[in-house]
Amino acid sequence: MKDFSMYERALELARASPFEDMGDVAHVSRREFDERPTILFRAQVPCLEYLSLLIENAVLLRTNRAGRVYAGFEKLSRMEAIIDRFLRIADVSERLYVFGEPDWKPPRHPHMRLVTFASKSKLASEWFVIADSPTMRVALVGVDQDGFDTPVLEHRRFRTIKSNDPSLVEQLAATAEDLISHSLAA
Repeated sequence: MKDFSMYERALELARASPFEDMGDVAHVSRREFDERPTILFRAQVPCLEYLSLLIENAVLLRTNRAGRVYAGFEKLSRMEAIIDRFLRIADVSERLYVFGEPDWKPPRHPHMRLVTFASKSKLASEWFVIADSPTMRVALVGVDQDGFDTPVLEHRRFRTIKSNDPSLVEQLAATAEDLISHSLAA
């Protein structure tokens, strides 16, 4: 898992189908998010927080225990402020897999599984939310370009891919499942 990058996998999949490169953005509107199947962009943390929230809210409103959610937080402590929302996502999902460096221990939930990795792993600098269910398929995958040494963490910039192309999302979900299988085997 050390050398695997969900962002690199998403980029490889995105390049195999039509996508739009938006360059540097301050924000992505809900309309752009919904209407453009696959977009690439660079943005700061608040933009990714907003887009993640759009996905998380949609999961809470649309799922019926038939879907899985894969969420990567770089460090598990990054989810501490929003743990209540993710516990609710676990309530309404078949399974929630949370990926991160184990610097904090989230509360237990019967539908939530942790997938941890070392700080030297490529995944330790990636942020992702992948929702794969019959009612919703969407992925947001970003890679941190600045790191946690940035004086203001919210100013960190991410290269990001968002897609609601069902084929791309299904392949990313399958990739996440492979990572989970490898982490269980280790």
